[in-house]
Amino acid sequence: MPKKTKLLNIRIDAELKKAAKKIAVEDGRSLSNWVTRLIEKEVKKAEQE
Repeated sequence: MPKKTKLLNIRIDAELKKAAKKIAVEDGRSLSNWVTRLIEKEVKKAEQE
């Protein structure tokens, strides 16, 4: 069964978004997937502390 997802709207500087999207594409990911992975990484890190 697929995970249920929730929408998270955020506002960021246009240049920051452009730079992040470039990195995501180079990593073979969508910007949304790339940001999700960053959040997951930080949550796991915080849980281990």
